[in-house]
Formats: sequence, C-alpha cells, structure tokens
Amino acid sequence: MASQEAPRNRKERRAQAKKGQSANEIPFARPSREAPKGKTLLEIAEERRILHRSDEHGSPAVTTTQINPDGSVSEISDPSDLTSTTYADVFLYTSSLIILYFTLTLLVHHQYATDRPSLFPLFTSSILLSPAPWLILVLVAALHPRASLPMMQVVFATMAIMAGTWLVKASNDEPYLAVMKKAPALGTLWVWGVIELRWEVAVGCLAVTGG
Repeated sequence: MASQEAPRNRKERRAQAKKGQSANEIPFARPSREAPKGKTLLEIAEERRILHRSDEHGSPAVTTTQINPDGSVSEISDPSDLTSTTYADVFLYTSSLIILYFTLTLLVHHQYATDRPSLFPLFTSSILLSPAPWLILVLVAALHPRASLPMMQVVFATMAIMAGTWLVKASNDEPYLAVMKKAPALGTLWVWGVIELRWEVAVGCLAVTGG
C-alpha cells in the first residue's frame, strides 16, 4: 500500500488535523508534583554566585555564559568590553564639553568684545593653545566613571550651584569682557555638573541657582 501523501498546503494540513484525534480522545493527566531530578537554573546560579556578584559601585555585574558540549555552563569573561565602553563615554563627554566651551567663548566675544571675533584665531587661542580642553579631559576621565557615587553627587551639585550662581550674578552685575572671559569655563562646568546629577538633585540645583 502506498504511503499517505503529505499535505502540501495549510488547507490540506487543517483537513488532515480534523481527521486525527479529537479533544475527547486525547488522554488527560495531572502534572507531576515531584521535585526536579536535575539542578534548576536558580541552583546553578547560586553555585556560581551569579546572583550575588556586584561591581565596586554596588550594581549587579553583567556576565556572559555559554553552554559547553557536555551540558555544563561556563562564563565568558571579557573585561575589554567594560574598558572600551568607559573610553567611549569619556571621549563623547569630553568632545561635547569642548564644543560647548568653544561655543560659549564665541558667544562671549561676540556679545562683549568691541571688535567682531574671527573664528580661526579664536579657535586657536581657546582650543589649540589653551589648557582648557586638557583640563576637561582629565576631569571627565577622573570623575565621570564615579558620578553615581553619593560623594560625587555632592561634588557635582556643589559645582553646579557655584558655577551657575556666579554666571547669573556676573551677567547681571558685571557684564564686561574682562569678567565674562571666565563664563565659558564656568558655564561648561555648570552644564556638566547638572548632566551628571540625578534628575531630582539637578532640579533642586537649578532652583537654587535661579532663586
């Protein structure tokens, strides 16, 4: 006898399914309440201390695991991922703050200088020949990776309040180029400090500065 031809499309598969067992013909049974014979995922995690690991900042560590051919689980440790992410954050923060610093420098000279500033000489004096970009790089590399620590939150809040208060006072009481030359550096510190803070602390610092 020739074997039954396999269904070729969805319609034929549905028709063949209807000809099979009905719901009443399927045997029912209660699920087993016995304890699992092998190790559960929680037991494996407990043995490897995955659930209890934390980094130096107290946040859970991210680990990568793989299943070996024999069924065991092993970790893939690649510390270069964390290092590359930190370097990328420092680079992005530093480049953004340097651009902000130059923009504020250009605005100050455009607003308070007697002569209209030239773009290239101003860029040379404020970026290429100035220690400000290097200082920004050192500060970001030293403080940004630790920004979530409570002590660093206090440091950033203090920096944001002091820089912001000085900017508001100086722009209202002493709007002269000799005084406002400090504005780009302090303005950059102000913006950076607010960005690093938690949102509720940042709102409080802005309220203190505006008040």
